[in-house]
Amino acid sequence: MAFPSRRAAIVGVYMTEQRRNLGRSIIDLELEALKGALDDAGLSFKDIDGVVTNDWHSPVGGSDDARLYWAEQFGQQTLGMMDIGMASGAMAKMAVSIAAGQCETAVILAGGFDPPKTMDAAAGGKVNVAKAPLPTTAPFVGEWDYSIHGGARVSFYAAWAQRYMHEFKVTPDKLAQVAVTMRHHATLTKSSVMGSRGEITVDDVLNSRMISSPLHLLDCCLENQGGWAIVMTTAERARDLRKKPVYVLGGQEFAYIDRYNNIPNPWIPPEGAGMRKCVDNTFAMAGVTRDDIDVAGLYDCFTITLLRDLEEAGFCGVGEGGDFVAEGNIGLTGSLPTNTHGGLLSHSHNGRPDGMHTVDVVQQLRGEVEPERQVSDAKIGLTISQGISAHGAGGAMILGVD
Repeated sequence: MAFPSRRAAIVGVYMTEQRRNLGRSIIDLELEALKGALDDAGLSFKDIDGVVTNDWHSPVGGSDDARLYWAEQFGQQTLGMMDIGMASGAMAKMAVSIAAGQCETAVILAGGFDPPKTMDAAAGGKVNVAKAPLPTTAPFVGEWDYSIHGGARVSFYAAWAQRYMHEFKVTPDKLAQVAVTMRHHATLTKSSVMGSRGEITVDDVLNSRMISSPLHLLDCCLENQGGWAIVMTTAERARDLRKKPVYVLGGQEFAYIDRYNNIPNPWIPPEGAGMRKCVDNTFAMAGVTRDDIDVAGLYDCFTITLLRDLEEAGFCGVGEGGDFVAEGNIGLTGSLPTNTHGGLLSHSHNGRPDGMHTVDVVQQLRGEVEPERQVSDAKIGLTISQGISAHGAGGAMILGVD
């Protein structure tokens, strides 16, 4: 059966404030984001009958607990579709469920990073979030957080970058150019965390503190708080709502064996891996080509990640991502304007940011971003989400407007 292209549409998006320490809980951020996205669409809680959450980032326990929690929050109403997953791929499944009649209006949402908690003696030993200070020394996470018992994140991506640079003779300045471009986009985005700090240069990136060779501080994503939500409904209902419908043209999830603790051989196959197959299928479903993409949201938790996204998505050959970026292709006037809000490197990385790129692409297609970064006549966009590892799991989605 063919993908139900243009039978479901995104009708509401919202981002909370994105900042290093908001002093707010995940639940608080998610509720604000949900209310904001519904208001953007002109809908209410009673309209929701589908929800997508994230099993490993639930603030109320496992995935079943999270979905039951949200069913209650929506007014104790029956949900016809419940799922877990990351934005681009999971939203493709939302579109299929909506087209199949399993639900009419679904939401995907997330809030990232609970603030550190302190015990307030004056409050009888209760946890006090609002007064919680941001840790200034390592570890920056709870004492039982797995990331300090193996150093998974940065060391994994650093090893990946080392292998990539060795195999394809890529120099550090090619990675640095990604960070430079993302920061420029962030300076044009009011909501970005880093935009107010101004532009950076390749030398700034290369002279920033080494975190895990070859990744410098400015090669790495942010760590801050924030939330987001996206609402989708039927194409028929979307036409009567508040904002221009952004239709789902195609999309798919993928999973591969490339995890933080499991490296496939070869690590960087020339024919691509899970993401390449996913993106190829997504383009086939949507009936468009790579030349048709006006704006893209590509996952960029590290500079190396965005280079590999470009390659796995088929916009350039394996090992050619650095040259593609250096030629200006991902800039606002390039052939593939990418992460026009500044991405995870300079806009926001709020713990679970997989939907942030989709929010940016939707706002671009609706013509709602700051004039200085608005892509002219943007009609078709691509979003890619990732998680767990470099290309271990994620999804792709192509969106379009009339």
